Amino acid sequence: MREHGEGVLVLTEPASGARPAGIPLLEVPMRGWQNLRGVLRAIRSSGATHVQLEYSSYGWGRWGFSFAVNAMALALRLRGIPLTLGLHELYLPLTARPLELACGLIQRVHFALLLLAASEIETNTPQRVRRVQRWLPWRGHAVRFRPTPSNIPVAPISPAQREQLRRERGAGEKSFVVAMFGSFHPAKNYEAVIDAAIQLRPQLDLHLWLLGDQPAGSNYVTGLRQRARPLGSGAFWLGHAPAAQISGWLQAADVFVLPQSDGHLTRSGAFMAAAAHCLPVIAVRNDAEQRDFRHAENVWLAERSSAEAFAAAIQHLAAGPGLRSAMGHNLRRLYLSRFDWPHLYPPAGRQEIASPMMPGPVPTPAVKNKG
Repeated sequence: MREHGEGVLVLTEPASGARPAGIPLLEVPMRGWQNLRGVLRAIRSSGATHVQLEYSSYGWGRWGFSFAVNAMALALRLRGIPLTLGLHELYLPLTARPLELACGLIQRVHFALLLLAASEIETNTPQRVRRVQRWLPWRGHAVRFRPTPSNIPVAPISPAQREQLRRERGAGEKSFVVAMFGSFHPAKNYEAVIDAAIQLRPQLDLHLWLLGDQPAGSNYVTGLRQRARPLGSGAFWLGHAPAAQISGWLQAADVFVLPQSDGHLTRSGAFMAAAAHCLPVIAVRNDAEQRDFRHAENVWLAERSSAEAFAAAIQHLAAGPGLRSAMGHNLRRLYLSRFDWPHLYPPAGRQEIASPMMPGPVPTPAVKNKG
C-alpha cells in the first residue's frame, strides 16, 4: 500500500519484538468486546477513508468466531467507512470442542454477518473465492483472489557460493538436496518427508534441509529430530535465520517438498518462496485448488502425502536434472505472472485509484490481531 502512494497506519495489538521501519504503527488492545470502543476511536481519530481488516479465526476468536469483530465491521459500515476484508480462512474444524454442531452453526452466522458488512472481500485460494461467490451471488464482483506472495526476497548467489553452501553441509557434486521451509506444525506432515529421505538413503546420497523456525522446547520438533536420527549429518536444521540467508540455502537445494495434505499452494508462503527461487517443487495433488498448475510442467503433484509417494517423486526428479530445471523455470515464470505482488500491482497502475474520496495519500489502517 505504501509503495503505491497510499498513507498507511497499521493498528495491531501490543506485542514484543522489533517494529517495522517507516510504517506508522498504533498498538491498541483489541481482544473482544471490552476493547471495541478503543479500536473504533483509534480508526476515527486517524482520519482513515478506508479500512483493511486482516481476519483469521485463529487470531480473533479461539472458538472460530468473535461477534465483536462483527460489531466493528457494522460500526464502520454505519459510519460510511469502506471495509476490505482479507479472509485468511473460513470455518475452523472444531472436532475437539464440545457441542461441535452448535459451534459450527454459530460460525456460519458469524461469517455471514462479516461478509455482508464488508465492501469487498479478498481471500487466498481460488476455491474460497468460488465458495464466497456462491454465498453472495449478487456481490460476486466484490470477491477477489489475493495470492500469498513470497516473503523471502531473492538474494542471488554465484555458482561458487552455491557450491560452498553445499560443501558446508557435506553435500558433494553427486549429492541430492531436498529442502523444506516454514514453521514447524503437526498439520504439515514433515514426518512423511523425513521417512522418505530415510528410505532413499541407501540409493541416493540424499541430504534433507529443514529451513525455518523451531519453537524452543517444542515437543513436536523434538519428535522430528528423533525421527531424523538415521539421517545423521544428512539432516540440517537451520532454525530461524535472516531472509537473505534462507534465500541462499534455497538456491543451494535441488528440490523443494511441500508435504501438506491439502495441497493449498496459493496460500503457502513457503511454496511461493520456492517458486520465486526457481526451485522445482513436489506437492500433494488437489485439483480444486491447483488450476494454475500442471503436473511435471511447473510442479510435481504426488497423489497423497505419504513417505512412499514422496520417495517416488524425489527419486524420479533426482534422475532428471533437465526436468528439474524446466519445472523450476516454468514455476518461477508462473509466480511472477500470477502471484508476485510487485508484478501484479505496479505502482503506476495503482496511483490513480489510491483514494477515490480525496486527492493525495490518505491513511489506510490495516487492522490485524497479533494472533
